[in-house]
Formats: sequence, C-alpha cells, structure tokens
Amino acid sequence: MPATSRTARNATVIVSIAIVAVLLSFASLQYSGFTSSEVAKISDKEAQTNSNIESFELAHTLENKIGIVTANIQMLANSPEVQNQRINESESLFTEAQKTTKDFTNSYFWINRAGKLVWADPFTNPAIEKQYNGGDRSSREYFIQPKETLKPYYSTLTESADKVPRLFIAYPIVLPNGTFNGIIGSAIDLKLMGNYLESQLSPQFQSTVGMLDRNGVILYTQNDTFIGKNAFGSEFQSLLPPSIKDSFNSLLRQSLSGAQGFGDISYLGNTTTIAYQPISIDGSFFAVLYIATPHVFASDISLLIDQQRTFNFIIIAVIGAVAVGVGYLVVTWNRGLASVVEKRTAELKSANESLLQSNAKLENANKQLEEANSQLAQANERLLVHDRMQKEFINIAAHELRTPTQAIIGYSELLEMQPEDKDEHIQAISRNAQRLERLTSDILDVTRIEGNLLNLQKEKVNLDYIVSSVIKDIKNRVSNGSIKFVYEPTNIVVDADKNRLTQVISNLVSNAVKFTPNGEIEISASKSEKQVVIAVKDTGSGIDPKIYPRLFTKFATKSQTGTGLGLFISKSIVEAHGGRIWAENNVNGKGATFFFTLPA
Repeated sequence: MPATSRTARNATVIVSIAIVAVLLSFASLQYSGFTSSEVAKISDKEAQTNSNIESFELAHTLENKIGIVTANIQMLANSPEVQNQRINESESLFTEAQKTTKDFTNSYFWINRAGKLVWADPFTNPAIEKQYNGGDRSSREYFIQPKETLKPYYSTLTESADKVPRLFIAYPIVLPNGTFNGIIGSAIDLKLMGNYLESQLSPQFQSTVGMLDRNGVILYTQNDTFIGKNAFGSEFQSLLPPSIKDSFNSLLRQSLSGAQGFGDISYLGNTTTIAYQPISIDGSFFAVLYIATPHVFASDISLLIDQQRTFNFIIIAVIGAVAVGVGYLVVTWNRGLASVVEKRTAELKSANESLLQSNAKLENANKQLEEANSQLAQANERLLVHDRMQKEFINIAAHELRTPTQAIIGYSELLEMQPEDKDEHIQAISRNAQRLERLTSDILDVTRIEGNLLNLQKEKVNLDYIVSSVIKDIKNRVSNGSIKFVYEPTNIVVDADKNRLTQVISNLVSNAVKFTPNGEIEISASKSEKQVVIAVKDTGSGIDPKIYPRLFTKFATKSQTGTGLGLFISKSIVEAHGGRIWAENNVNGKGATFFFTLPA
C-alpha cells in the first residue's frame, strides 16, 4: 500500500475516534438531562399530591373542630340552666365545654338580652370578673347578628375587648316562646388555632400552613406581624418579589372564589406548591386554608444528577483522549510494521470472523439487557402506583376514623355533663360506634381481598330472608321516612355465603338510600337456567359520569362521607361467587339500577 494512502487512512482513523468520543459525550449529556427532567417531574408531582392531600385533610379537620365548638355553644344555649338564667349552676357547664376545646378556644361566654356580659370562663378569677363582668357588648356583630336572625353567627377577624384579634362563634338563646334572651359565644384564639394546624402537618415534606378569611384578611401565618392585614394591601404586597407577584396574586384570587386547587411558585431556582382548600361552615364559605410545600426532593436529586452528568462527561473525554493517543501510537507503529501487517492479513481475517461472532453474541446480550430494563421499569411503575394508592388509602381512612372517634369523645364528655340527656347522647355514641365498626370491617375486607384471603362459607340461602332482613336493618338505621322500599318475594334459593351476600345487598341498598333523599327503592330478583339476577333500583340522583368509569374501584365516591370501598368490596364478593356486577342510569333520567348475578 502506498505510504500516502496509508497516512491518509491513519489520519481518518484518528479523526473518527475523536468524533465518536464527542458524540458519546453529547449523548451522555442529553441522557443525563432527560433523566434529571423526568425525576424532577415525578418528585414535583409527589410534592403537589402531598400538598393537595394535606390541605384537604387539614381543612376538614378544622371544620370538624369548629363544628365541635358550635355543638358546645348550642348545648349551652339550650341548657335549662342558661334558659332559666341560673348563672351559678351553669358555671360548671362552661368550664367543661372549654376543657373539650382548650387547644382551640380561649373561652366560652354569656351575654344577656341587653348586651351585657354576665359570665365567661375566666370569671373564675375574681380580678378578671371584676374588670369585665357587666361589660357592654351590644354593639358587637356577634351579638347583633344572632339577635336579628336568631341563627348562629361566625365572625371574621374581630378585635376583642382586650385588644387581641380573635374569631367569634355565637349562638342565640331562644326561649320556648320564641323570645330572644341573649347569646352564648366562643372566642377562637388565632395563635392556638395556628399551633393546632401546624401540629397536624407531616414533618416529612417541610410544609407550612396559612389562612385567609373570605375577604382576603390574613387569619394565620407563621409571621405574626401580618395577622389581621389584607393580603392585597400595600404592606404585604411590598414584600413580594416582582417576578412572582402577578402569579401569586392570581392564585390568591382563585382561592378566594371558593374553589379548591393548587399552583406552583418558582423563585431563585426553588419551586413551591401552594394548595388551597375552602373551609365551609353550615354550607357557607368561611375562609381558605393554604399548604405550601417546597420541592426539596426534586432540587436535591437534580443536583446529584448534574454531578453525575459532569462526571460522565469527564470520563468520556478522558477515554476519548486516551483513544486518540493510542490511535496515534498505533499509526506510528504501523509505519514500521507495514510488512508484518501484510503477512498477518490471513490471521486478521480469521480474527475478524471471530470478532463478528462475538459481536453477534454481544448484540444478543444487549437485547436481553434491554428486556430486563423494560421489566424493571414496569415493576417500578407498579410500585409507584401501589405506594400512591397506599398513601391515599391511609389519608382517607385516617380522616374517616377521626370523625366518628371525635364524635364519640365529644358525646361521652357531654354525657358526663348532662346525664339527664343520656338517651340522646348514648344513641349518638352508638351511631358513631357502628359507623366506626363498619369502616373497620371495610378496611379488613379490603386487606383480605388484596391478600387473596377472602374465603366463602357457602350454604343454601333464601333470597327473601336476606332482602327482608336488609330492608328492616336499614329502616332502623335511617330516619328518612320519605323513602319507600319495594320487594316482591320470589322464594329463590341460591348456594352462597349468607353473610357476604347480605353484605353486598346491604351495600347496594345503603348506596341507594344515600343518593335518594325521597322516592322509591325497589329490590327485585329473577332466575333463569344458568343464573340468578338481583337488581336494586332507586329514583335518586343517578351515577355521576365522572365516577362511572371507575365505579367499582377503591375510593370511587361523590358522597361527602364514606371511603368509597363498599362497591369495590361488593364486586370482589360477587366475583368470588362466580358472578358479575354492573350498574347503569335509568332510562327515564331518574336514579340508577345496580345489578349482580349468581350461578343458579
């Protein structure tokens, strides 16, 4: 081979090695950038989901706390001691009411029909009683509004007589003849409320909490100096960086419309998700609760990936430089070994064939590695979905468990204070205990279903007996006399687990009652050669189109109460019997019908 041709070929080899090194470096940078972006999206989604869940949970917890305070002042206003103006005998009632909400309220107080303060919890201190007893509160909105409307009143931020801003809840004292006789009120300390809200946050996500009233006045923030200031006022607005002011104010305006949602605010390379949830009292928009969650995880991961990308670039650059150097040495040596190379041509051909075979094996190994990576990615996606569903289940179950538990505690304490009303309190405790038992049973059933531990004890069962038992039980639990239950006995006998079949029919009828404020619920059964079909038809609101595609999955519900587990459990029980379950809205536009089958 001519020397000129050999030199040109050697130069081409060196340039090719350099180009390959550059391309590998560029590909590594692109892949690292893509990986960083995807990880950031996943972690951002995690922060947004957590912020939404925390804001929803915290808003409902706050509504429950305010509901307990309202129940206390309603109980005080209707007590015989207050109705008959027996101040000394009512002191213990005020004290006990304050004990139940001491982590939230400053005091409970009594104002007579003339607007004079006649009793408050702090009056147990003679010095305080001397200073405030008889004080005129007739000009206060929390006195004027209940007096004029004879309805409960919930204030915005109001300055107390001791110059401390608080929220007030007031309930009118109405005599049996309908005469206004004063009010019972409660003062909510904003600092106590804030401490309570902060204590409910998960420390894992470094979230913070804040509140605005319906007019944009700041009710709570970690910086006490802004409490009572308007979020759109010059004092607060002057602290917002210009680059985020418009987006931040737009988010505030959306939240004050009474809707729920979230938005991301980015400043100096850091992103924070702000989720907002309206707080409603007696169906009225009262305030907005905010949860701010920084995207700390995403930024930390991005930094690590950037470091890895830089390291990869350096390694590939070094490899490229070494390759170019080695190529240059090889070219230099080849100039002196041209004759040897020619003699070794036959050997190189044989080696090339072996190399081709090795490449084929390597390609096969690469394909196997790609398949393994694909399977690993799918497994990871399933783990992420399972983890997210587990977190949703824990949050929903915790909320549903807390509501009846708090009610049981509250009515137990009222039972101690008002033994003369024990029947009413015991009934309330029993209702909430039954609700707690049903929720616990649902959770255990879901655990058995997902662990493939749902065992059936089949026997011969008459459907007439089960349906009549379910109707009787639901009539005892539901005080809605405007619902008519229709069932024509069929004397159909099936081979099934009696308790589980009762659970399915009870779930379907209970759902029908929940969405049928008045009307008719019809249960029917028919039998063919192969199967028995049971149907539950109502005249209620029907199935929401948004819920329909996932109707029989976990947590699918449009109700304000419940975990959305009943239909999921019912579907699993029916399928374990070898049947199927489905639902459809009625053709006349009124209500829906749920069907399920069992083998004949």
